[in-house]
Amino acid sequence: MSDSLLLFRAAGRVLALPAEVARQVRPLDTLTPLPGSGGALLGLSAAAGRVVPVADLHALLDLPTPPADDRRAPLLLLLHGQGQALGLPVEEVIGFIEDPQTPGEDLLSPETLLGSFQEGQRGHIVNPEVLLGTLRRRLETV
Repeated sequence: MSDSLLLFRAAGRVLALPAEVARQVRPLDTLTPLPGSGGALLGLSAAAGRVVPVADLHALLDLPTPPADDRRAPLLLLLHGQGQALGLPVEEVIGFIEDPQTPGEDLLSPETLLGSFQEGQRGHIVNPEVLLGTLRRRLETV
């Protein structure tokens, strides 16, 4: 993996992903609900000329789901990993940073300083492979 991370704010947290899995950021348009997703998916979105599943980060990270009128995720971060596309609703894209840290074996790393001491932010690194695996397992149990 490279040393570039994409920092963003989602589910009320500062998160980072390896830059190579990030494909595009766009406004989050209307989602088509997907019955039977067990809460793991918010729905489907048309993005980049295809239909992309949009994950519910609150559910995947085991965080309380905010009320519908309090969801502040106007952006859709499109990821591509393991031959799959996935959308994540995000509140803000902070930008790219150079950081030698890599995702651990868990879905989220312990909170750490991302970036340099003067310009860095405290947050968690998301392991995209574990994220996709967690989503897959949640959908299999439905």
